[in-house]
Amino acid sequence: MKVKVLKIRLSNQFQKMDEDSVNDYFSNFEVISMETKLIENEINYWSILLCYKEKSGKPISNKTIVNSEEDLSQEEMIIYNKLKSWRAEKAKQYQLPPYIIFHNTHLMSIARHKPCTLEDLENVNGIGKSKIEKFGIEIIEVLENA
Repeated sequence: MKVKVLKIRLSNQFQKMDEDSVNDYFSNFEVISMETKLIENEINYWSILLCYKEKSGKPISNKTIVNSEEDLSQEEMIIYNKLKSWRAEKAKQYQLPPYIIFHNTHLMSIARHKPCTLEDLENVNGIGKSKIEKFGIEIIEVLENA
């Protein structure tokens, strides 16, 4: 396991560039856990502490990592879009960038594997116990209503 600190500066000049950089990092590595903190400074920013490992592309818990929307079926895209809408609401509620709630690859994996229980959700690649405790029931509800 490796550790990396990233930051997203909250200014019109840097925010988009920093978000793109963080998303690119997420797409290249498998995030094991993540901690965030808002740092108030001359330019406020989100500090992101990542614990990660290299993506293997091999099945994990008999589940394949989903890296691209192109990997999803039409039905899975509908579920993925509903999960993205739910995530946007949560991000607004918690005043966090959406990828802090869940990264796109996590939502794609959920859409692909369609977990029915919290135990099933634990088997989705990259989703830790803290995310399941915080959002698991809501995710299952989104899937049931999709």
